[in-house]
Amino acid sequence: MSYEEKDWILRQIKQIAKGLGQMLGRESIKEIVNLEMSESEQLSDEELDDSLLLLDVEEKVKQPKQIEELTGIKEDRFQELVKDYSLLTEEERIVLKKYTNK
Repeated sequence: MSYEEKDWILRQIKQIAKGLGQMLGRESIKEIVNLEMSESEQLSDEELDDSLLLLDVEEKVKQPKQIEELTGIKEDRFQELVKDYSLLTEEERIVLKKYTNK
């Protein structure tokens, strides 16, 4: 999947998560996001979980400068992850899940 496609998907997930996403479950969000995509383009469960995890962290951290202090992940690295969730390492995933209590 190209960067442009991932960026579009992430924007869609953000819009859904910030609006209806708080009322919908993960499966409903996945169905909505994947609605217009071909089967080969659809998000995997892990991709959706990573996107939602990054959105959750972004919501909890009120000032981007605090991200390193709160999670140990440098601000510029976190911004890279927000732009392209596929760069998220297992170690970073564990740290962010711990931060969000997931």
